[in-house]
Amino acid sequence: MKKKILRACLLLLTFALTTGPASATTYNETIAAGGGTLRYQATPSVEHVCVFYASYTIVYSNFSYTVSGTTYGLSGTDTAVLDASSAPADCPQTSEPPITFLVPGDTITFTPAPSLQGSTPNQCDTPACGNGSAVVTPVSVFDIAYKVVSVLYSPPGNESSQAYGTDTTNGTTTTIGSSFTFSEEMTFSSGIKDVLGGSASVGWSTTSSNSSAFTNTWTDATMIATDDNSNLTYNPNKSDSINHNLDSFVIWLNPQVTIWSEGTTPLSYTTGSQATTDVSAIVADILPPVPAITMEATPPGTKGVTTVPVAYLIPQAIASDVDGVNAYMPGLGAICKNNSLYLQQLAADLAGNSSDAICTQANQCGCAPSDFVEILQTDPLLNYNGTTYTASPDPGTESPLEADALATSSGPGSGATVCAKNPVPTTANCRYEIVPTVKGSTTPLFEPLSGSGGVTYTISDATSTTETIGGSTSWNVGISFGGGVLLASLVTKDTWTWTDSESTGTSTGSGNAMQVVLKTSTAACDENVNIYEDTMYHTFAFQVPTLTACP
Repeated sequence: MKKKILRACLLLLTFALTTGPASATTYNETIAAGGGTLRYQATPSVEHVCVFYASYTIVYSNFSYTVSGTTYGLSGTDTAVLDASSAPADCPQTSEPPITFLVPGDTITFTPAPSLQGSTPNQCDTPACGNGSAVVTPVSVFDIAYKVVSVLYSPPGNESSQAYGTDTTNGTTTTIGSSFTFSEEMTFSSGIKDVLGGSASVGWSTTSSNSSAFTNTWTDATMIATDDNSNLTYNPNKSDSINHNLDSFVIWLNPQVTIWSEGTTPLSYTTGSQATTDVSAIVADILPPVPAITMEATPPGTKGVTTVPVAYLIPQAIASDVDGVNAYMPGLGAICKNNSLYLQQLAADLAGNSSDAICTQANQCGCAPSDFVEILQTDPLLNYNGTTYTASPDPGTESPLEADALATSSGPGSGATVCAKNPVPTTANCRYEIVPTVKGSTTPLFEPLSGSGGVTYTISDATSTTETIGGSTSWNVGISFGGGVLLASLVTKDTWTWTDSESTGTSTGSGNAMQVVLKTSTAACDENVNIYEDTMYHTFAFQVPTLTACP
C-alpha cells in the first residue's frame, strides 16, 4: 500500500513540476487597516504536491498605506507557505511570518493569512488565496524634560566621597503607567567626555518584581563621585559632620519614551534618548552630580537665586560625527521655566559663537529655585519645602530609618522598627533599610572614619535577603513634546509622571554596589559610620551616632 501511495505522489509531483500552476498571476489586494487602507500584491505559486495536497508559496510585495489622504510607500516583502490543514505529515508545514512597517504615528503589522480554495493541486491561484490581515498600533513619542536617576548621599568626613565605580549598580526601578504589559531593554553609550566616560553605558530592562517597569543600570562608570565635602565653597568650615545640603543628584536631561498602544490602551514602551541633530549615535546627556546646595534658594526662605555651576547650566558640547563641528546636548538650564537666556546661548553655540557668555553664574541662565523643587524633593533626608524654599536636613547623628515613617504617594511609611528588620516584609514601605553586617543580621554594617587614610570601601546589598516592593514615589516633570492617542491618559497639562519604586536584593540578576571613601583632614576624628541603603536609587546613606571627636 505504501508503495502505491509513493508512486502516486511521484506521479503527481512530476505532473505538477511539468505543467506548473494554472497561472502565475499577481493579484492586487486591498484590506482595511486602522483608519486607512493597506495595498499590496500577492503572487502565489505551487511549491510542492503530494497525494492531492499542495504546498503554496505566496510572495507579498509592493506595500503602500493610505490614511487621511496621504499614501506612504512601504519597503519590504513577506512570504507565506501554506498547506491544506489535513495534509500528510511529509508535506511542508505552514509558515506565515508577519512583517512590520512604520509610518508617522503608527506601526502596521501585516500577517499573511491565505486560504485554500480546494485540496487539489493548482487551486491557490485566486485573489482570495492572497489575503492577509493588518493591525495598526498607534505610536506616541514623548520627549521628557529630565529624569533623576540617582541621589548620592554625602558621607561624613571633610574629604569623603561616594561614587559609582567599575562595578555594575542597579538604579531606580521606574514605571511610566499602570496598564503596560511589558517593557523592552535599551542601552546606549554616553559618548560625552568627562561625564560618564567613553565606556560608560546606561541600560533598562524588566525587573523581577514588576514586569511593566524598567531599571536603569550603570556599567563601567568613570568615577561619578561626590566631591562636595572637600570643596571649600560648599564646606568652608571643613566640617566632618553629615550635611545633606551636600547630597548630590545625577540627572538625565534628554529621556525619550516611545509607547505602542491598541486604541487608547498602552501595550508596551521603550525608553531611550532624544535625537541630537548631526549625531547619529544615541547619546544620553547625564550630568555629573549636582549638589543640592546649588539648587536651593539663596538666601534660604526666599525666591532668591541658585548657584548651580554655569558649566552644568549651559548646552553640553559634543563632537559631531558628521562634519566634526560641535553639536549640543541639553544643559540643566533647558528644564527651567524661563529659559530664554538658555535658548540664546544655544543659538550662539550653534552659530559657532560659543565664546559668547550669555548664560553666566550670576544670571543662572534664567533658572530659579522653583525650577528645581521636584529634584530636591526626591531626597527625603534633605526635607526641602517647595513653598518656603527652605531645607531642614536630618541630622547625621540620626538614623535614616527615621524617615521611613514619612508618607509617600503609595501610602504611609512602615517606620523605623519595621524597616530595621532583616528580612524586611515584602509589603513594607521602606525608603531606607540597613545594610546588614551579615545575612539575617539587624545590625547595620559600619566602617571606620579615621584620619586621612582614605580607605575605599565597596559596599554591596548582597547581604539583604528580600526584595521590598511595597513603596513608591511619584514625581512630575515637564515634557517638550507629546503626541499620539495616549496624550490624554498619560500626560496632564504637559506634565509627565515618573513613578519610582523601592526594591532591595537583586533586580536584574546582580546586587547593587557602590564605592565609598571615608577620609578626613581632622587627625583626631575617629568614628564608626553606620551604612544604610536607599532602596529607590540603590545608593548608600550614612549615620555617625556620636561625632564626639569630629567637628
